[in-house]
Amino acid sequence: MQEIDIIDETFDRDRTSTYELSIQVSLNGFSYAVKDTIRNTFIALFNTGWQGFSIGSVDFRNFIGKLTEAKPWLKGEFKKVIVAFNLPYFTIVPNEFFEPSKSKLLLEQVHSIPDGFELGFTELPSLSLVIIYAAPHEFINEWKSLHGGSFFTHSLLSFIQVPYSYTAKPFLQVDIDQQHLAIILHNNGQLLAANSYLCKSTTDVVYYTNALARSVIDNTDNLQLNLTGDGELMAGLPEEIGKYFNSITHQANFHKPVFFSYRLLRYRAEYFRLFNLGVTCE
Repeated sequence: MQEIDIIDETFDRDRTSTYELSIQVSLNGFSYAVKDTIRNTFIALFNTGWQGFSIGSVDFRNFIGKLTEAKPWLKGEFKKVIVAFNLPYFTIVPNEFFEPSKSKLLLEQVHSIPDGFELGFTELPSLSLVIIYAAPHEFINEWKSLHGGSFFTHSLLSFIQVPYSYTAKPFLQVDIDQQHLAIILHNNGQLLAANSYLCKSTTDVVYYTNALARSVIDNTDNLQLNLTGDGELMAGLPEEIGKYFNSITHQANFHKPVFFSYRLLRYRAEYFRLFNLGVTCE
């Protein structure tokens, strides 16, 4: 996993109360981004792996302790703190079928819940949907002790809002996180499908993308497909997937204007889901 630790020269450790902190916890590691809300500009990006551990065996207390020791400003007050779990343990259900007490029953229809994980949910009133997800209990407790007012959610929330330029036609978002694939399909601004898959090759990515798109939409000729993310599966993927779809882009299309400091510009598409949390949750 690529180790990143970038802080723009304009970063002021004494005024974090004007900053927004977006956190992402994934199977592969931990990352965060900091946005200056005054300038609507991202000014910091950090990414690290779990240092040989799997997410089910990480000592989160030790991890967060070492992180805040190296970066004391993380303990400061922020305008907003968003924590997203980029994990495959999620499902989406219509509002009419959702009851908090039945979250476990609903999620277990599609995923086994790992030991040491607890359930959470995020309501999407505009879509009449709810995302139910599972996340490591220890991380949630440790992070709450640091920032009790944090908003916890699933990283799928990054893809719920469609970029304004694609609201009038089918839009397929394909995001790669190492060997993990997320596919989200919209049509006329409405969410039609979303799923995640474990992939070993670009062939797997093409297969799952094709299967999901064609199972939901009869004619994909006018579909716009956009690639984001990072990992070895991205190598050669635009060419391979372009054999099956007419219109392919590989860029970060945010549904609202957002800016980046110069050193962060090149990471916009790679860390799209992390950056877009701050845009989607406004």
